[in-house]
Amino acid sequence: MSYLQPHGHRSSVSQHSRSSCHFANYIEEVTDAELIKQVNDLKQHIRVLTLENEIIERTIMKLEPSLMHGIQQALDYALKIHSNSSLNVGSFIKSQTSKFGMESLISPSRMLASPSKVSTRRVDSSAKVSGTVIFGSGPRINVLERSELVSTEMETLINNLEKSRKKAQKQQALLRAQLEEIDLRETEIKKASEMFEKEVIVEGWDKIAQRIPAEVWIRYMTEWAKITDSYIGKLRLRTSTLNTQYSKFKGQIKVKSELSESLRAVDFDKLKIENKECLEIIDYKLQQLGELKKMTGDANLNLTIHKKAMIEQNNYLMNILKLIEEKKKQTVDLDKERAVIRGQADGLAQKLDGVRKLKMAYEVPDILDYVSVKSEVTDLKHSVKLLENRVHIQQIALTSLNRKLKSILTE
Repeated sequence: MSYLQPHGHRSSVSQHSRSSCHFANYIEEVTDAELIKQVNDLKQHIRVLTLENEIIERTIMKLEPSLMHGIQQALDYALKIHSNSSLNVGSFIKSQTSKFGMESLISPSRMLASPSKVSTRRVDSSAKVSGTVIFGSGPRINVLERSELVSTEMETLINNLEKSRKKAQKQQALLRAQLEEIDLRETEIKKASEMFEKEVIVEGWDKIAQRIPAEVWIRYMTEWAKITDSYIGKLRLRTSTLNTQYSKFKGQIKVKSELSESLRAVDFDKLKIENKECLEIIDYKLQQLGELKKMTGDANLNLTIHKKAMIEQNNYLMNILKLIEEKKKQTVDLDKERAVIRGQADGLAQKLDGVRKLKMAYEVPDILDYVSVKSEVTDLKHSVKLLENRVHIQQIALTSLNRKLKSILTE
């Protein structure tokens, strides 16, 4: 691919006419699908050539921008030749080579070399360039040089992308911090407005005077000023602390940079020795740590065993305490029952004393008297029975008489 090859036309009219006739005959033989495929391939080829030309142009502008002088005029002239193929190309080439020199027509692979190599090879390249360089017969770039150009351009783009990404990250962090600050300010303003609404407008309203007294406003503003002064003091203290830490870190970085500049091979040997000693100490400490872990495991095992025994003892103790509480409740109930039984026993003892006194004062009666009294009681019961029968008979007669009287009255 040549950087100076915009189109692939010939310089003479006859060749152009012959190619046109051949192209017309070829068009008659090609189908629509093949024609569309070839047009798409040509478009893809043009896009690839455009991308390669952009990469080469960027590379030339980075290495030696002076080589780009006259390129735009050559491209314009090539476009003019394409529009009007009857013009003479040789005069333009001679004028361009005499005006700008052959530096603008050399191979891009030579442009990638150092300025000294470019200056030494200009004579050789000028001898090899012919009058049809613009139209596709000049020096080309091989695949290796293309890959080098593309890799160089990719590295440049990747570096620029990393720089842009870092810049974007810093900008994003700054914007995030600003948003957080705005949110904090918004919340503080809302809290202040709510506090002002509550303490001054709502609670400070005087119903009698129908206004807000100035003392409430002054007192609120005084308290608010005190609170803000305390916040400002805290922020100043925090800022001073951060500034101190920043200066300290900055000094440490400076000292470390100075130490890194003054480092020698002896320092690395010293660090190796110190690292070796530190590794030995670490190994020794790791061994001690392993032993301590074993001791800790044994202690944890013993602790678990004693803990289980203590839990069992606590459960046994809790059962004993519950049993003691139950026995206390039973003792209280037994005391109450004993008091009741004691009262009953006292009552029975009194009855027993009465019975004893009655027994001491009681005399057994005579049998004849008992028999006579018993016979009298039997006679009296018999007479009572007879009287009850008589009363029953008289009641029956009375009811019959009442019925007769009712029947007579009804008649």
